[in-house]
Amino acid sequence: MNSKTKKVAAAQPKINLGGLDGAAIYTATGKIARAQHNADRHATLNGMTVTEALVTRQVNAQDIKYDIAKGFIKLDAS
Repeated sequence: MNSKTKKVAAAQPKINLGGLDGAAIYTATGKIARAQHNADRHATLNGMTVTEALVTRQVNAQDIKYDIAKGFIKLDAS
């Protein structure tokens, strides 16, 4: 590994995908969460890839899995 490769690797934050497809699109289903901060998060992250959503630090892989199970979001293949 040369110094340029090390700099690029260090610049990218480590993301725990938790088994999710990082390229999948985070898509709100229209079902509204009772907690306003969760409903806002679903709207804000709508249309992002899973990786982009995780980088925002507004959500983690467990949150995404929970939201899928409860029907607030779905993951669409990119």
